[in-house]
Amino acid sequence: MKASIVLKAWMALSGLFLVIFLLVHMAGNLQLFLPEAIARPSFNAYSHALTSSIVIRVAGWLTYATIVVHAVIAAILARRHRNVRTAYALERPGTSSPWYARSMGWLGLVILSFIVLHMQSFWYRYHWGEVGVDLQGHRDLYSVVVTAFSEPWIVLVYVVSMLALGFHLQHGVAASLRSLGVFSARITRSAPPVAGWIAWIIAGVFAAMPVYVYFAFGGDGR
Repeated sequence: MKASIVLKAWMALSGLFLVIFLLVHMAGNLQLFLPEAIARPSFNAYSHALTSSIVIRVAGWLTYATIVVHAVIAAILARRHRNVRTAYALERPGTSSPWYARSMGWLGLVILSFIVLHMQSFWYRYHWGEVGVDLQGHRDLYSVVVTAFSEPWIVLVYVVSMLALGFHLQHGVAASLRSLGVFSARITRSAPPVAGWIAWIIAGVFAAMPVYVYFAFGGDGR
């Protein structure tokens, strides 16, 4: 029992850290909504800063490690609780909790698969692929993004993945605040609606990015 409580606390802390990362990442990527003449140099300079600063690189490594820790703990907890169900939940499986709360593992798998695709499409290509440079001499990640989001299937994958992220965060943020047990009863009671706002702002903005780029460039990647 004590081990499960400790694992849940680490699960909560790692999850909340990743939410902070998502908010920062979202703020940086908002540049994609700017006109191309502004967005290209700004976004490329931003990408260059992320890879040239040792502080940011260390933060990135910490984020990767946190994703792994979060996934491993989730798998351990899921295995421990797979057969632990209340009689009420077994008799009436649809009434004890919303479907997304009971599907966190599947939603997590969708998100993890998306992360692999995202890293391969942008992070790996930026570091080791053939990428041109812009007028400022920075690697032109903006063109890579525009080209990727000219593909309808990639846009669809991103939108579906962000729906999974939204539901995952909606339950996960609220559950994390409850699991830590360090907040007042009033804050704990307000966790579900606050989690909903955080979840769907993050998921909505990230889903809107590929859709906006696709239609802004007519789906031709130019």
